Amino acid sequence: MSIKYLIFILCIFLSGCFTNSPGQVTVVEKSFNKIEVNQENTSKVNKVKVNKNWSLPVEASILKNYSKEDNHLGLTFNNSEGQEVRAVRNGEVVYSGDKMTSYGKMIIIKHAYGFYSVYNQNQSLLVSEGDVIEKGQLIAITGNKPFYFEMKKYEEPINPLKYL
Repeated sequence: MSIKYLIFILCIFLSGCFTNSPGQVTVVEKSFNKIEVNQENTSKVNKVKVNKNWSLPVEASILKNYSKEDNHLGLTFNNSEGQEVRAVRNGEVVYSGDKMTSYGKMIIIKHAYGFYSVYNQNQSLLVSEGDVIEKGQLIAITGNKPFYFEMKKYEEPINPLKYL
């Protein structure tokens, strides 16, 4: 086999696009928000499967939604004092503390692909900087103020409801 043929085969393999038979293509997305689409003759979609790998941080209703217009760049929850706060996704704790007093005790977790989750107004923190966190892991206990949650993609605030 020539080197060009091997490179071509390697590129096809790494692209996530495989040809099963003439006229049928299967695309496999390997990101966190996994979407699998099978197409036949590239004109009709046979199957779409969405696998959400995010979860809510607390079990409570939302008092106030994300709104750029109102400069409310997260979600405010109607929680009770002492509720469990859980990680929305696997990641690493990059901040755990109370240096920014207006946010109360706060945790920031860095996730894959530039995502960050921010957990504010906690009574107690159960993780430290550098800890590796799994989705659903208990990370804090809510305080007596409404729990506030933000998400960012790199440095840009994003609407958490698009993922949760």
